[in-house]
Order: sequence, then C-alpha cells, then structure tokens
Amino acid sequence: MGNDSVDLELDTVQVERLELMMSRLERHDFDLVDPPERIWAGIAASIAAEPTPPSSGTVVEYCIDADDFVIAVDRDWNAFAQANNAPELAHQRPTQTLWSYFGSDEVRTIWQALVQHVRTSKTEARVSLRCDAPHMRRWFEMTMTPEPDNGVRFQSKLVFEESRPSLPFLSTNVERSSDWLAVPICSWCNKGEANSRWLDIEEVVQNLRLLEQPMPSISYGICPTCQELMASEPNSLASRNIHD
Repeated sequence: MGNDSVDLELDTVQVERLELMMSRLERHDFDLVDPPERIWAGIAASIAAEPTPPSSGTVVEYCIDADDFVIAVDRDWNAFAQANNAPELAHQRPTQTLWSYFGSDEVRTIWQALVQHVRTSKTEARVSLRCDAPHMRRWFEMTMTPEPDNGVRFQSKLVFEESRPSLPFLSTNVERSSDWLAVPICSWCNKGEANSRWLDIEEVVQNLRLLEQPMPSISYGICPTCQELMASEPNSLASRNIHD
C-alpha cells in the first residue's frame, strides 16, 4: 500500500460477520507477546516515582507572643488567605489572640496543648495536616518553633498537592442551610463523617448526596484516628504518611 492512506468502509453485513467471528474467539486463539521492556520500565518508574512537589513552593509563617497574640505574619500568609477566600485572615489585629480564630473548642484545645508542649520542652514540633481547596487536595507540614520570651513561630510548608474536580461543599462562597446537621470534618486529615464512618471528602459528598440538597455547614474537629495519634504523642501526626 506504500504511504497511501486507505479509507475502509464496512457495510452492515460485514460488521455483523466480524462481530460473530470475534464472539467465537477463545483464549487459546491468541498468542501472548511480551511488550518491549522500555514500556514496562516506564510503567514501573511511574508507579515508584515520588509525588511531584508543588511548583508554587508555598510557605506561610506567623508568630504569637507569650500571651498568644498574633504579632507577625509574613507576606505569603496574606497572599494565601486572599487566594483562598479568607480576607478576614489576611490582616491580623494585634489585639486578637490566635485562639479567637478557632470555631471548634475541640480543635482549639488540641492546638493549645501543642503550643504548651513547644514552650515547655523548648523543642520544635512538626505536624502534617491537610488544607484543601475546593479544586485541590493539599498536604502541609507545619513546624512550630519556640521563640524568645515564650513566643512560638508557626511555619507551614506545602509539600504536595493535586487537582481534582471542584467540590462546592468546601467553598466559602456557598450558601449554607441551617435545616441540616453540620458535617464533621477532621482538621488534620480532612476526612469527613458520613453515616458514622470517616471517609474521604469526595465519598462524604456522594454518601450524603450533598449535590442534591442545600449545602449543610461544616463542623471542624478531629477524627478518632487523628485523635488517638495526637493523644499518644504531640509529634505523632508528623510521622504519618501525608497520603493517608
């Protein structure tokens, strides 16, 4: 045929004949041929490869003094807050403590214990946590470092992110209905509770059929798994695989 292209047109009878022939094929009618090694090598490399680090290199920092007042935030913190529809966090007021930004007593108590651990031990603590956007899964590693005069510096580094179809449920711009119970979300692993099970947030949306009804509010807390890890040792969450 050379390099000339050929348009092959089959009529209905020919198509039916081919379908009949294909339906009669058995496993022994085929010869197993190994693909070139370079193909398998490529597949193996893609499976074994480490996740690609985020290109943005996002690192945000802020500091609190001995009385837990937020005394400094870096420029990246302000940019991150604005980009994630949280302008109220972009400009901190020196008369406001860190704990006033927590809506959950449970989460506030845990973070207060972590801060106290850093101050008492005079050593840094690291915690891995999720901080998702509606269209993005994001894993951060937070380092809490003791500062002079009982201050504490918080540094959160984005270590991995991946895109996903947008979840309006996580958007701060979605209208929430008070007619439905709030959905518990873990502040560390970002799993949610649905029908007494802690699931990935996408499964929560599907199980609770959140796309078919007014959006409920979100109640941030901590799931039993993260609570157990946190209770065993303040630094224990840092040892978790970030993809758990």
